[in-house]
Amino acid sequence: MRNGTTLLLLTAIAVAGAAYLTLGDAGPAPAAAPALASVSDAPSALVIFPVGEKPNPEGVGMKPVAFNHLLHENRVENCESCHHTGDTAACTTCHTLEGRAEGKFVTLAQAMHSPNSARKGQGNTPQSCTSCHAKQLQRPECAGCHSIVKPARSETYCSTCHNVSGLTKGDMVAGIAGSLPDGRNAELAVDTLKTRENPVQLQPADGPYKVFIDEIADQYKASMFAHRRHVASLMERVKDNSLAAAFHNQPTTLCSTCHHYSPLKDTPPKCGSCHSQRINPANPERPQLKAAYHLLCMGCHKGMNVARPLNTSCVTCHKQSEAKPADSAAAKLGGE
Repeated sequence: MRNGTTLLLLTAIAVAGAAYLTLGDAGPAPAAAPALASVSDAPSALVIFPVGEKPNPEGVGMKPVAFNHLLHENRVENCESCHHTGDTAACTTCHTLEGRAEGKFVTLAQAMHSPNSARKGQGNTPQSCTSCHAKQLQRPECAGCHSIVKPARSETYCSTCHNVSGLTKGDMVAGIAGSLPDGRNAELAVDTLKTRENPVQLQPADGPYKVFIDEIADQYKASMFAHRRHVASLMERVKDNSLAAAFHNQPTTLCSTCHHYSPLKDTPPKCGSCHSQRINPANPERPQLKAAYHLLCMGCHKGMNVARPLNTSCVTCHKQSEAKPADSAAAKLGGE
C-alpha cells in the first residue's frame, strides 16, 4: 500500500468473502441481494492503516479501518470520486499521518474526515469519507432525523469504522510499514465486515402501539401519536440503505432522534422528564415542552418532505376542546 502500486485482486479471498460484503439490508431480506461485481483490480475489502513517516507500532492518532471497497466501488460514479488525481494508488501513498508533499500536506485524517469537498485540483473534486456520507444524509429518508440531531462524535461513533477484528500488534506494525501481506490484509477486512452485517434493531412491535401526548392539553385535546406506524415507516425507508445499516449498529439507534439525550433503551423516559412546560432558568437553552414537540415533529416532516399535515393545521393532530361554559359566557360578554 505504501509504495503506491495498484492493489491486485485477491481472488481467493474476494470470492470467499463476497457474500459478506454487500451489507445492503438492516434486517433479514426475503431474497438474497444480487452479488456486486468489481470493475477494478482492487481487492473487495482492505484494511487502511495509519501510515506515517515515523515509527508508530501502536498506531497512535488513528486506528485502522476495514474498508469495503467492493460496496463503495458500486456506489460511486467512477474511481476518481475517491482517487481524485486519476491514479488508483492507495490513499496513504500521498496522505500520511504527518502529510506529504505529494498530497499537498493534507494529512490522512484530513483527507478522510474533512466535512467539505476540497477545491478541485488535478482530476476530480476531492471528497472525504465524511463529506460523501454527509451528502447521503441529505436524502429525504435520512434528512428527517439527521437534520435535527447530529450524532455525537464519541468513541462509539468512531469505532463504527475504526475497528478491525483479530488485529495483532504484529499486523499493526507490518500494516503501518506497508509490509503486511495482501492475503492477511484482506482476511482481516473480510472478517471485520462480517461482524457488521445485519445489526439487530428494535422492531415496531417492541414499542407502544399509540402514545397519547396530554401533558399540555388545554385548548386542544390530547394528541394521539401513532408510534408503531412511525417506527415502521422509518425502518422501511432505510432498510436497503447500506450506510444506515453500517451506522445504525445498535438496537435503539433509530430511537435516538426523538429520544435524544435519553438512555437508549426500550422504555425511554417521557419528553416531559427534561422539557418543562415553561423555560427552565437553570437551562434557558432547552426548549419548553410545547416547542420541543413541535420542533421535532415538524422538523422531521420537513426534512422528509412529508406534505401532510400542514404546519399551520393544528386540528390535524389536535382535536379542539369543547368550549367551557365559563369561556362561552366570557366570549359572549366580550362580544357585547
